[in-house]
Amino acid sequence: MNQIKLFLVFLGFFSFAIAMGQESDGATSAIRGTVVDQQSQFPLPGVTVVLKGSSPLLGTATDIDGQFRLENVPVGRHQVEFSFIGYETITIPTVLVVSGKEFPLDVKLVESLIELEGAEVVAEDNKTEALNEMSTVSARTFTVEEASRYSGSLQDPSRMAQNYAGVSNASDDRNDIIIRGNSPSGVLWRMEGIDIPSPNHFASFGTTGGPVSMLNINNLSNSDFMTSAFAPEYGNALAGVFDLNLRNGNTREYEFLGQVGFNGFEFGAEGPLGIGSNSSFLVNYRYSTLGVLSAMGLEFGTGTAVPQYQDLTFKLDVPTKKAGRFSLFGVGGVSFIEFLAEDATENNLFSEDSENSQFGSETGWVGLSHKYFFNEKTSSKVVIAASRARTDGFIDSLGVVDRSPNRVFGTDNQQNKYSAVVSVNSKRNARNTIKVGLQYDLFDFNIQDSVLVNNDYFYQRMDFQDATSLIQGHATWQHRFNEKATFTGGLHTQTLLLNESTAIEPRVGLRYQVNPTNSLNIGLGMHSQMQPIPIYFVQQRIGPSEFQLNNDQLGFNRSLHAVIGHDWNVTEFFRFKTEVYYQYLYDIAVDRESSSFSLLNFGADFLIPDNGDLVNEGTGENYGLELTAERFFHKGFYALATASLFESTYRGSDDVQRSTAFNGNYVFNVLGGKEWKIGKNHLFTLDSRVTYAGGRWYTPIDFAASQEAGAEVRDEERAFSEQFDPYFRWDVKFGVKINGKNVAQQFSIDLRNVTNYQNIFSEEYNNRTGEIQTRYQNGFFPDVQYRIYF
Repeated sequence: MNQIKLFLVFLGFFSFAIAMGQESDGATSAIRGTVVDQQSQFPLPGVTVVLKGSSPLLGTATDIDGQFRLENVPVGRHQVEFSFIGYETITIPTVLVVSGKEFPLDVKLVESLIELEGAEVVAEDNKTEALNEMSTVSARTFTVEEASRYSGSLQDPSRMAQNYAGVSNASDDRNDIIIRGNSPSGVLWRMEGIDIPSPNHFASFGTTGGPVSMLNINNLSNSDFMTSAFAPEYGNALAGVFDLNLRNGNTREYEFLGQVGFNGFEFGAEGPLGIGSNSSFLVNYRYSTLGVLSAMGLEFGTGTAVPQYQDLTFKLDVPTKKAGRFSLFGVGGVSFIEFLAEDATENNLFSEDSENSQFGSETGWVGLSHKYFFNEKTSSKVVIAASRARTDGFIDSLGVVDRSPNRVFGTDNQQNKYSAVVSVNSKRNARNTIKVGLQYDLFDFNIQDSVLVNNDYFYQRMDFQDATSLIQGHATWQHRFNEKATFTGGLHTQTLLLNESTAIEPRVGLRYQVNPTNSLNIGLGMHSQMQPIPIYFVQQRIGPSEFQLNNDQLGFNRSLHAVIGHDWNVTEFFRFKTEVYYQYLYDIAVDRESSSFSLLNFGADFLIPDNGDLVNEGTGENYGLELTAERFFHKGFYALATASLFESTYRGSDDVQRSTAFNGNYVFNVLGGKEWKIGKNHLFTLDSRVTYAGGRWYTPIDFAASQEAGAEVRDEERAFSEQFDPYFRWDVKFGVKINGKNVAQQFSIDLRNVTNYQNIFSEEYNNRTGEIQTRYQNGFFPDVQYRIYF
């Protein structure tokens, strides 16, 4: 029956799209954007912009602000070439132009070191490199089109990144990013130059992942993703960095977007703001559709409980002639879910048939940035921002006889953060660039968390209201020895005023272009991260009503990263990449008394550890090999195959070496897609993805002890000694893109886990039945999406 409903929805949307998008001869749109110097970020006037292969030739040049607008571009795929005297010429391939929306394209040109008169250096746009020129290893740019194209990604940048080498998450219910065996809590999220809280609905306090992303790819610009040895400007992270950018709105035309799919009902608008020239606005609102999907009988891991959420994203951009460029941006969202025991089923991964619970979250941030050029070589950027993260909820245990509720757990955690970031970037000449910066974060928090003990009294695990600050600074120098060798070196420092913890972290990187098709990359760096805020204030119970605070003096968790990589550009559109790495983690928070606990295993669920006597004496190791074979989108076809072989271990205070919870040992991804032209203006797409990965390690249940206690008891002496079966999933996605005269429509159906393979979610002790039960992750799940530009 569900398949019939789905087919009818598909047929209805498809018929509507065809009716709205009848063949229209001569459908055109525009390509617009800005061209800047890669090192200084200064706008370049007079850059020649040409649509390659057009007849007659379409071309234009950038204005005094580095902006260009290429009009009357036929809908479809195109290549755009950018050339400028003294700079390397680059070509951006596969630019997709659709009706009803101009294509935004921002480009960075590299100043040539070749000084021979009349010499021309030509380079293709390199997706293997990061937008941040200071990143030399384990970094790449991801595009908005990739996030929307990859099958199974649900339009979520986090899930899209799980296709890259070194990244894993053998789970369907959350989008946590596990990088090289590290905890997902070690990932830094950044947007527009400021550190942001977990950008997810239903996110737990102190974690970085969640079930549903708040990030809207319709508003994102190309961004960076880094998996190790990241540049000196990034701090307070051990695992990796997601450096996100919001795009600017259209400065000349009003454009609108409507969309419906798994992520919600959505409406977006953009256009000129009317404040001076070239100002713009961009806004997008989204409301959950999961209630509709649930009514159709589709399951997404919460049984009959329906997640409710909504979010808003906006950006206002105002360039001025003399005072610099101002941008106001923000993202905010709320979410809520209620689990009732009477609705608990085997398809609900998060509730029990003996309790009622409800949880909610509020997350958001708003910032004002100002960029100013002192001259064409030196610029400054100042960002002030505020963010908020709150989670609250409760659990009521139900009586065995009368099913009366009894409160056993309650939580209300709030954190407001106020940030100021100042950075100065100076390109001294074609060979040398210097970047320095200072970041100040003020944390204002109110943390309350109580658990009923022995049906007698409430133990307040956390009850604290205070404020503290984190101060970070960085300095980076990049030197281009010649057109082949580039060195990047720098220093990052950070101090937590709560307990005066300080870290000084040197970092270096080297990129060497052996020949036109081969390059070597090396990265070394020290990295540190403060504990998740709630960890500092978990109280240790020393008597029936006596507690003491021990964790507030914890120092940073620290690590040393070493990476060597080789890139082989076999052809213009195919490359092969290899990286080997080693990470040593030390000063990790573990129990003072001998135990298997380590904070390296925290971050991939909704729970905060209640360990109240921690010390920085744990260690860990991550090492592995990563292989990437990638065929960039060309002539309607792309493919990506990645293999990650790794080992991730840790030592708690008992000094026993164990696998971490995230030591999957291997991850294999194969994905690809094909695009066919239908008529003059329309496209049909087919994308697919297969993932095979090692299962999560877990601590087995002590069955006898659980029966005696009447509750689940884990055998901590055998912590993370057993592993779930391997994870397997095959996704297939079909889509159509229809271009009318002034309207573009896109319709797709993404069949996630098309084989309905039953991957294990957890093993739990059921006190009511006295048995160990196995729960399975989501099976087959179809994501139907419709989008319209006008």
